Amino acid sequence: MEIKEGRLPKRQYTEEFKGEAVRLAGSVGGHEAARRLGIPVATLGNWSRRRSASGDGASAPVPADALVRRPVSELEAENTRLRRELSEAKLDVEILRKGDGVLRQGVAMKYAWIDEHRDQYTVSQLCRVLEVSRSGYCQWRVRPPSTRTLANQALDAKVATIHEASRRSYGRPRIVQSLRQQGEVVSAERVRKSLQRQGLRPVYRRPFMVTTDSAHRLPVAANLLDRRFDGWQPNQAWVADITYVPTGEGWLYLAAVMDLAGRRIVGWSMSEVIDASLVCTALKSAWWQRKPAKGLLVHTDRGSQYAGRRYRALAADLGVTMSMSRKANAWDNAPMESFFKTLKVERIYQIRYDTRAQARLDIVDWIEGWYNRQRLHSANGFLAPVKWENARLAA
Repeated sequence: MEIKEGRLPKRQYTEEFKGEAVRLAGSVGGHEAARRLGIPVATLGNWSRRRSASGDGASAPVPADALVRRPVSELEAENTRLRRELSEAKLDVEILRKGDGVLRQGVAMKYAWIDEHRDQYTVSQLCRVLEVSRSGYCQWRVRPPSTRTLANQALDAKVATIHEASRRSYGRPRIVQSLRQQGEVVSAERVRKSLQRQGLRPVYRRPFMVTTDSAHRLPVAANLLDRRFDGWQPNQAWVADITYVPTGEGWLYLAAVMDLAGRRIVGWSMSEVIDASLVCTALKSAWWQRKPAKGLLVHTDRGSQYAGRRYRALAADLGVTMSMSRKANAWDNAPMESFFKTLKVERIYQIRYDTRAQARLDIVDWIEGWYNRQRLHSANGFLAPVKWENARLAA
């Protein structure tokens, strides 16, 4: 995309984007929502006022139900004595579960864990379960920590902060890069040991499967992208795809468009129906915001939504060159498959959405506030997509 010095193309947004932006503002506040979405606060305020005036404002959050004190039943009173006798055994099991990460560690690590949990359990019980002496722990407490111990404690605090800020998604490689970007000189091995000491792990990465409806006789474009995922300039090559999100109300379908240059999600749309409108809205959302030059290459799978007449007509109107994956070959669209896997294992699989509205709000926040602007991307030299683009514009 060619940009004249001092001038940027005017950005446009779909009504869906505006609606979700207003909902996000109602959840996290106007200034925070504007920062996450990368739009002016005044623009967001205008959208909110217009929606309020039209009677289509975002719903107010429902207050949590008041807690009702449950009366102690007669049976529970009779069982008090038995529970008291079992309490010590239950606490032993609880300590073992919480302290699983330090059971195989050295004595000093066990002492440190005991010191951290001494307000929750008795020291004698902690020492017995972890199989260390109480007298040794008491001596350890009054002994001044070594220089190495202090350094490890400082590193542990930084590692834990980065891990938590990443929504528990970062493992060793990204934590190492985050520390180095903060000016911390640290090896990957020290970070590995720090994660092990604290029992921190990235969210569980379960298998991820993708299916595509290609059983049709609609026209299919040639695979012009041909797995050339790297080396593009902004707005030269985009990839797009659809995925599904389970909610308590049924499926919510998400169509997304990614710029291969910086792996930024430049357009998206969500609907409870998977049809041509879903993918067309996502493409228009990306086009209106980015205003690319004619001849942009957009690669998709060969699903009926992309091969249908509506999407092909929209692509022709926008001057888009279409490209499609080979049949049943997810690797031809690997960057989008990778993005959806990241979204699902790092966010969607970690929570349960009761409603589609709840899912929409959370997904918009994750894409715009986290993935595009904060999450380190290995394809960008561990820069977030927006930071990578800003660095290219400043160069």
